[in-house]
Formats: sequence, C-alpha cells, structure tokens
Amino acid sequence: MKKAYLLLASLLCASSAMYAQDVVFANPTMEDGSFIVKYDLENHKFAESNDFEIDETFLFAIDVTGTDYETALKTPSRNPNVLGRSMAHDFYVNNDVCEFEHYTNGGNLDGRLFHIEGNIYGAVFNLFQLAHGRYKDTCFGLFQENGVDNYDALQPGAVVTFGANHFGFGWSATNPGEEWWDAIAAPITTLWFHTAPYTGTRKSADFYFDDFTEGPAFEGCESTWADKGYAMPQYITELTGGAGVEFIGMDNADAPAEYYNLQGMKVNNPEKGIYIVRQGREASKVVLK
Repeated sequence: MKKAYLLLASLLCASSAMYAQDVVFANPTMEDGSFIVKYDLENHKFAESNDFEIDETFLFAIDVTGTDYETALKTPSRNPNVLGRSMAHDFYVNNDVCEFEHYTNGGNLDGRLFHIEGNIYGAVFNLFQLAHGRYKDTCFGLFQENGVDNYDALQPGAVVTFGANHFGFGWSATNPGEEWWDAIAAPITTLWFHTAPYTGTRKSADFYFDDFTEGPAFEGCESTWADKGYAMPQYITELTGGAGVEFIGMDNADAPAEYYNLQGMKVNNPEKGIYIVRQGREASKVVLK
C-alpha cells in the first residue's frame, strides 16, 4: 500500500498565508481561508463545509454578489451577436501545497458554469471523473501498481487542494466564446478549496453531461458537453426529488428503472427506504417497504 498523502495542518496554515487576499466571492470560508464551494440546492444555501471526496459528485457554486460580475452578468452585451452571459472556470491542483509523490501537472479543468438562482452560478462535478475523462488525471498522482492505474489522491486520508480562476463569457448562436475574459469583467483568481479526506466510501457512479441534458447547454456548444463528471445543476435537483424537473436525456420510456438514494448515488439493489426512480424521461420519488 502506498503512503497516504495528507495535507498536514502546518501545510494548510502555510497555504492560508499564501492565499491571504481579500475575499472576492460571497461564498462562506473555512478557518484556513479556503472557500466553501458545495451548494445545497434543496435549501438554497451553501453547505457547512466541503465534505465531498475527490470522486464524489457534488454541486459546485460561486456567489458573485459584491463583485463586478453581479452587474455585468445582468447587463446586455454591446455585441449584438451575444445571446447571453454566464461564468466560466479553470480548476487546477495547487502544486504549491500538493504532497503527492507522483504529481504531474496535468493542466486545468475548464468549463462553463450555469445560472442557478440569484447571484449563484455553478455546475455539478465529479472532479476525479472529469479529470480522468479528459486525460488530465496525472494531477492526482497517477502511478502504476501491479499493472493497474492508481492515484495518490485515492489513498486513505488524501486531501486535494484546488486553485481556481473564474471569468465571464457570452455566447452567440455559433460561438460559445463570442465574448470572453475582460470583455465582461476582470477574471477572479482568489478562490481556492479542498476536498474532504479520502475514505473511498462515498464514490459516486459515473455520469456524462449528455445523460441528463438534451442538446447543447449554450448555443454553439454542440460538441462541448460530452464530458464525464460534468452536468447542469438540475442534475442534483432531479436526483433529490426536486419538484417540476424531469430527466430529459433518454427518450425510451420503457427503459429499465434505475434507483438513486437522496444523495444522488445510484443503488443497484435497493432495500427499504426512500428512493428516486429514473425510467426513461421520467423521475419520481418512491418508498420501498
């Protein structure tokens, strides 16, 4: 068994000092200065902490209240081709605080965020699946063990710290980046966050954007959204029984029933309890006795 890679308290203190900057997003922060980025869509508020593990699905969100984006995202573009505006992101493993033995800079995990509610923008992520699907998983300490891929980030107790860069964009009918970067407001680079220590007990099932969304998320993005581990925020609503939302990624109403618990995790052999059942386009909450 490879050595577990914990980010020690002293190292986190050092990273806190390194990130000693003004809070630019309205997200709550932890004692070490890191941001809480997990959002509770059912209760319309941020979670108490980032309790998600690296391979667990969660709803990422930023609150742009008090930033230049609060007004800019609601202001029509001067460019007549721009049909709408939203936020985008770059995530990257922070190698300044990364202790992974096999760490290799695998590049950033970029993409577009979606308007959730009010000044909240975000998307559903499984960061391990997203990196793996894009062949950028070397940033999680990829190594071979007995001929099988393994990761420092998947060792017991491992914590992954992410830096992030956020910026606005506008899309047109033919160009998902018709408006970019400083055309809306200066990019914000101060957000950083980390995962919960890895236990391997909360791993989420794989999913793709196209499993839950019919057609492109934004005009001009037809080939952009086949990513594994990435979906619109409604994905969380669907799997937690949100009212008025149905699955739209599958046409066959006679498809086999799939069961999910209220945390959005697929259950292959459901027993007694409350579940969300997906069958074709339909989703409903059921109680098994």
